[in-house]
Amino acid sequence: MSHKTPNSLLGMLKSGRLDIIGAVGGLLAAVLMLPLQLLASQVYIQTLPLVLGVASVLYLLASRTESESTIATLTPKAARLLPSLSVVGIAVLVALATFQGNRTLLYYDVAAMTGMLIMAQVFFTDDGEFSPTLILTQVVLLGLVVRLTALMTSPGYVGIDVWSHVSNWTTAIYQTQSLDPIANRKYFASPLFHLLVASAALLFDLGVREALFLSLAVAMPISVLFVYSTTKLLVGVRWAVFAAAAYAMIGHVVEWGIHLIPTSLGLIFFLAILYSLTRVLHLDYKLRDFVLVVVFSVAVILTHQISAFIMLVFTGAGLLAQFALSFGLFNPRMSNALDFSPQDTVNLSGLIAFDLGLITFMWSLTPYQGGTFLATIFSYLQNTIDSSAGFLALAGPDGGTGGAAAGPDRGMTLMQELVQYIDVAGFLLLLLLTIVGSMYVLRRENASHATFTGVVATVAMLVFVFGFPLFGIRTFVPGRWFAFLAAPMAVIAALGVAFLVKNLTPRTAVIVLLIFTVAFPTVTAVASHGTLDSPPFADTQTRYSYTDAELAATSTIGDIQPATTERPLHTDHPYQTVFDRREDVPTKPMTVANGSASTANETVVYRDYQQQGAAYVRDGFGFSYQPSLSEQQACSGSRDVTYTNGEVTMCTTAGSSGGGS
Repeated sequence: MSHKTPNSLLGMLKSGRLDIIGAVGGLLAAVLMLPLQLLASQVYIQTLPLVLGVASVLYLLASRTESESTIATLTPKAARLLPSLSVVGIAVLVALATFQGNRTLLYYDVAAMTGMLIMAQVFFTDDGEFSPTLILTQVVLLGLVVRLTALMTSPGYVGIDVWSHVSNWTTAIYQTQSLDPIANRKYFASPLFHLLVASAALLFDLGVREALFLSLAVAMPISVLFVYSTTKLLVGVRWAVFAAAAYAMIGHVVEWGIHLIPTSLGLIFFLAILYSLTRVLHLDYKLRDFVLVVVFSVAVILTHQISAFIMLVFTGAGLLAQFALSFGLFNPRMSNALDFSPQDTVNLSGLIAFDLGLITFMWSLTPYQGGTFLATIFSYLQNTIDSSAGFLALAGPDGGTGGAAAGPDRGMTLMQELVQYIDVAGFLLLLLLTIVGSMYVLRRENASHATFTGVVATVAMLVFVFGFPLFGIRTFVPGRWFAFLAAPMAVIAALGVAFLVKNLTPRTAVIVLLIFTVAFPTVTAVASHGTLDSPPFADTQTRYSYTDAELAATSTIGDIQPATTERPLHTDHPYQTVFDRREDVPTKPMTVANGSASTANETVVYRDYQQQGAAYVRDGFGFSYQPSLSEQQACSGSRDVTYTNGEVTMCTTAGSSGGGS
């Protein structure tokens, strides 16, 4: 370990180091953002200033000392033992899911400990014992087991949109072997997901559900290798493994591995673009490398509209980064701004023009809500800006699973508040290291087209995730962006953690790594987004899977109760979505005011989960909340029970048409 004389912060500022200016600016911005906490209680407003401030302080400490330290590592015996313990942990997860029938709190505890073992290998294994292949194998195995146990222990599917995409549209495509079932849907112009699953079912002679799991569910955890390959182009192998491991554990990424819809396939193609475009920007690429970028871009456009727009933002960030670097942004006094060949500029500009043109063409032909998708989206955006946009007209960014609309603050319980912070903690820890990595890239000698593209893309995507919702604009569905955003974040975070380990004092570096090793796998293992099938905190986190009895009830009730748009069923969210999407039965959220179901709800479907879990209903003002509701409260008044199977009960007011059980 070699030590250097500490650098003067004032001296570094006077020298015009953009990274130091950025770190000091970040610290000041964090302080200036603190008053927002008095105006709104939204979790990200409460936490982002702290994350930005800590990241800025860490970067300034590391820049000031620059000790070029080496941290303590595990003994060879311990380093060889950890992979075995990790594999045992993965095997225990399979056994627990098999014998307990679902994923329980014990399951998540073991998953967290297994994640800690993997992170410990990344951070504390000596170079002589470090095996990227071995650790990546554990990362992929853990990802496969976590996702497949969630899927295989859940009857039917996990999530909301999957009931439309798979049990309805893909099944119909499989049966008719044509796209006619989605001819009037927006996915008629983006059918790649549905064709993939239907083709897998035909090819392997499987049911649609099994084909979905065999194809997409297996591909999702393997796709993290794109993150590894991307990061390896920019930094050492150890930190590339870190990027892949961190990305694989994020709850938002796990979500799209168990809620399998076009977003999932779009995410895989986006990761492929992340790698192939970074390769084009960083290396002396060949024509085939650029062709791969184009092919994956077309694949995204033919898969999912939101994924295509995110891809467009990412490629646009590459062009913006090129302009900034070519004009000598990082140090105007230096004459040697990064040079780009005319071919590079033409190729990147051409790619964006091609993507934008194809997206515009496809969206202008895509049917959506009586018009075209392009016109409808612009109309939504215009209406939002005109009617509800405004500073702190908060629209929470959390919309990945289609949660119910939030209402006024009802006074959160301690457990609800704790879970709220657990859900965002993993993302914020990764964001902290990403901010450090971004500041590292701002230093002139560390900047390259590829690294600066990652920073610009991260900032641009954060604007869509946090910036627009801060003003009440969520037309861009920010909840879908997190898993995509986490990919460039993981790459830049790898640069950040490598910088901290090299430049912080050994003691400080070990403390930072230990905190991440323990905290990150723990909070990501129990985060709501990654546990949709079986939440560890059942009375606080909503379950988006269903029991056999609940699914059987949707089929039976759909047959015996002729619901119409004028006289729909009423039940909780998310149960209502299964009736709507699987059975095509008009269903609305149940209104519960003053402790009983509203008399306006003629036909109510009650399930035990409304008392035992965290289902959403609406209050008298139309806002959603999570009461503990008994059958007597739901079927109060003049309602008669017309169906029950032990877990689900349907009750109907006198005079309503319906059948018996």
